[in-house]
Amino acid sequence: MQLRGLELSAAHEWLAHDPFGRPKPADVPAVGAAITDAQGRVTLRAARNGYVSFRLLVRGRGEFRLSASATGGLEADLYKAWFHRMHAEAGQQPDWWPDALVPVNPTALHRLPDPDNRIKGQNTQEFWVDIFVPPDAEPGVHTVLLRLAARGREAALAARVEVLDHTIPDEPRVTMDYNSYGCRWLADLYPNTLARARSEKRAWHARIELLHHYHRIVREHCGLFHNLGYGHSGAFDPIYGPRIEGRGRTLQLTAWDRFDRHYGPLLDGRAFAQAAPALPPPRRAPAPIWGVYTPINPDWPASYLWWGQQGYEVEFTRGVAQFDHHLRQNGWTSSFIELFFNHKKRYRWFEWDGDEPKHLKDLAYHQEMIRLWEAATAGSPVKWVYRSDASWQMKNQFQLLGGHRNFWVCGGFVKWFSAELARVLARGEIVWWYNGTPPVQAPSSAILALVYETWGRRMHGNCQWLTVQPGPDPWFDCDGASTGAIYPGERFGIPGPIPSIRAKVLRNGIQDIDLLHHDAQAREELTPRVPIPLWQTPPRAARELPPEDWDSYNLSAEHEPVPQENAALDPFWWQPIRDRALASEDRP
Repeated sequence: MQLRGLELSAAHEWLAHDPFGRPKPADVPAVGAAITDAQGRVTLRAARNGYVSFRLLVRGRGEFRLSASATGGLEADLYKAWFHRMHAEAGQQPDWWPDALVPVNPTALHRLPDPDNRIKGQNTQEFWVDIFVPPDAEPGVHTVLLRLAARGREAALAARVEVLDHTIPDEPRVTMDYNSYGCRWLADLYPNTLARARSEKRAWHARIELLHHYHRIVREHCGLFHNLGYGHSGAFDPIYGPRIEGRGRTLQLTAWDRFDRHYGPLLDGRAFAQAAPALPPPRRAPAPIWGVYTPINPDWPASYLWWGQQGYEVEFTRGVAQFDHHLRQNGWTSSFIELFFNHKKRYRWFEWDGDEPKHLKDLAYHQEMIRLWEAATAGSPVKWVYRSDASWQMKNQFQLLGGHRNFWVCGGFVKWFSAELARVLARGEIVWWYNGTPPVQAPSSAILALVYETWGRRMHGNCQWLTVQPGPDPWFDCDGASTGAIYPGERFGIPGPIPSIRAKVLRNGIQDIDLLHHDAQAREELTPRVPIPLWQTPPRAARELPPEDWDSYNLSAEHEPVPQENAALDPFWWQPIRDRALASEDRP
């Protein structure tokens, strides 16, 4: 659609374009990727209670406004994509790829070239269109109209949405986790927002509100935001736990006000009744969060000075029992409460690994912690779980630490242990795996491998290990933002987080898996067609050497949560999965 030097067109959600209108080479499929019919209309199919998306391209020069309307109760959200200047060495021409998404106000005036993005020669602006189909939408064809207004005239692009008689469940069938650590990073990302807090009390309240915004945006993208409060020393800020008064048999947990302000709205669901700033109203009904970390660590609530003595057991069980009582007293019994030891011995605070233990002898510490934890919480209605992040000693951990209320988060070595994993799942234990987030320059569909591998292995979830730190300068010197799937919005006048294209693509993939949950044959029929290996034979070193002697060299395998590029994948490799999800008739 053209309008006095401006042209409006649509592109598939997996096909990015640069600010000069060129498709991203990593996104170009082997076959065509058109989403428009012979009349130029966008044609889409969608289930109810979920989203369907595409990209909108405005080409040309000049000022314009963009708005959307929909029939049949459908709702359309518009986002302006930021083109990230990718890091380039001196003398090299940088690439510019879209990822961060800024909510569009329909009255906002846009310009090409965009003076904020500052791209010389820019002639194309990419937008992201989210269409939400409510759960009560009538099956049939509905229309979304995208309007481009410039110089007193208007052009429109129609999207034809076929609403199917399928409904996406309210809660995702797999948990896709956006992990983070502490709250000190907020000061770097939101200096102006936090500067408005004129007292220490208000500053802590502002940090809590920002964290709630991260929980909100991730929940609306069918994910879970996780925020671990304590560091490797065991120390934590006051929003993550109460204060301790007394020691030994007089130990008391007191001053719960900041903890309650932080966690109460998450554990009862009140936090999710509103949206993060500038974002659309929540479409998911408020509900208690899936789960949260606790501040419990080797040095809290018990002093580690007394480890191995009766005094440690007294303090630990007394403190954990009081923590449990506080949760019960407030009715916070719907969410998983995670006892998790994140420390590593190489940081020299403790002599054993809590996270990813490499030495078999360290598992004895975990066995003792499980004993103390179970003694402190026996008979409690609180949904406590013992979380273990496992890599080197995974197979031994399954055997020596399993059989309790276990929550496993496994490294990439899990693909060597299909039989062991099957036994863990048969015990009814929760199993996730962890990985990194594909960078901005990766194929747009690359992030879907996270949900595919989770579903293909019959696991319950995936943890992206760090998702809130997109780099020192993600806007004009982007390193790929593989640790930042959520961006700070303060640069755009928004006192809260904004989504990424990667988060949108992942959300849409989660919806597909939700629709396949009751299709008994889908996994068996689809996984052989996808060139992503779900299981592998362990390398010789892993078969012959104890885990203490493994390393990346002798394993010829990466043990860190770094996403691995798969050159065998066509950029549209997910399409058969989506087609099956939207066509499946095997539903309750």
